Amino acid sequence: MAEQIAFSKSEPLREEIAKIEVGQTTVAPAIVRGLIVAFVAFVIAVPLFEWVAIVRASATEATEPAWSHLIGLPREISFALADADRAQADRWGRTVTANRAVLASLESFENALEDESRLGRLLRPPMQIILSRWLGVGNEQVYRGRDGWLFYRPDVEYVTGRAFLVPAQLERRASSASEWTDAPQPDPRVAIVQFKRDLEARGITLVVMPTPVKATIQPGSLAGAYADWPTPLQNPSYSALTRDLRGEGVLVFDPAQIFVDARRRSGGPAYLSTDTHWRPEMMQLAATRLGELLRSRVSLPTLPPPGYRTERREVRNTGDITLMLDLPPGQLLYPPESVSLRRVLAADGTPWQPSRSADILLLGDSFSNIYALKSMGWGDSGGFAEQLSYELQRPVDRIVQNNDGAFATRAMLWRGLGRSADRLSGKRVVIYQFATRELAFGDWKVLRLKRDP
Repeated sequence: MAEQIAFSKSEPLREEIAKIEVGQTTVAPAIVRGLIVAFVAFVIAVPLFEWVAIVRASATEATEPAWSHLIGLPREISFALADADRAQADRWGRTVTANRAVLASLESFENALEDESRLGRLLRPPMQIILSRWLGVGNEQVYRGRDGWLFYRPDVEYVTGRAFLVPAQLERRASSASEWTDAPQPDPRVAIVQFKRDLEARGITLVVMPTPVKATIQPGSLAGAYADWPTPLQNPSYSALTRDLRGEGVLVFDPAQIFVDARRRSGGPAYLSTDTHWRPEMMQLAATRLGELLRSRVSLPTLPPPGYRTERREVRNTGDITLMLDLPPGQLLYPPESVSLRRVLAADGTPWQPSRSADILLLGDSFSNIYALKSMGWGDSGGFAEQLSYELQRPVDRIVQNNDGAFATRAMLWRGLGRSADRLSGKRVVIYQFATRELAFGDWKVLRLKRDP
């Protein structure tokens, strides 16, 4: 027994053997050399492949190279410094602003290198078709829904995410800035109430139009349990936001329940199945109901009839969420969609145009631009401003930009209040339309509407 114990103690334990083997791995010299050669070859091959592809394509393609993002750097710096001057920043503030513009352009350059990579273009589409067709997944921007529906990831996360007005969430977002960006102002109430007060001081009524995202109105196309849900699905803070804004005297036009009711009555979709935006029928319904609200709540002078008329046009296009998937050309998994667009024409038959002298100004994002901006692929002369102008039978002015609805159009309006012109001159109503996802993820900068001296 003693000899057995002594023998056991002299043998290394299993844990000790494992540590010895982990700490000393024996690899044949030929394998080491082969791995080094393969690694170096891969490191060299990728940029060599990119360089050859760019040289071959440069003669036939008119695409803008990635480095062009750096060419516009002086212009970006001048714009940033102009904004800093308007905000009366000191010398240190101007330096920080210029530095952030440089860093932001460098990030755009890096992103462009990734997006324009020929190797990436070669490999991503076939891999994505495998992921989407057989594994049922999207990518970092897209959730796959049911029956061929696609959803933009931030839209879903707006509905399913944290309440955007709780103090902890506001604090977390306020501290999320990178070294080249200002800390976002996360509370939409602050910016909207200040906007309302600045407009009110000029005798202008603000109408806020939070436009519901697809996951709010079409949740059943994402999860079967919500197939006939009778109310809009909103972020937990949404009702508190609208209550607080109305408590401050802000006129809020919320079309979400109107859309849900219309969808349930018709049995048809309210939104495009592979795009982030509403269908033309819902946009027209929103314009009609907003027109009714303006007539009942805002005093507008009587104008002679402009004689607007309409025509129907069929439009077929691939949805923007399908494009986000980066699928191979000609794929049939998510085919193009067709819509019947109501185009608005002037009395002489020419396409509708905004009017700077109109007493109604629309600030809008891509929900206003779709069906109006031809480059979006869904036709022209049929956007939200056009539909509202037709419903009211009066001219409408507009400032629209597809992205950053939390501040972009307010910033464009802010820049338009210079010495030589005042974009708010003669205005009685400003309609502020933005996608509800901006409430949770947008930067609600406070921009005071003051004329330059």
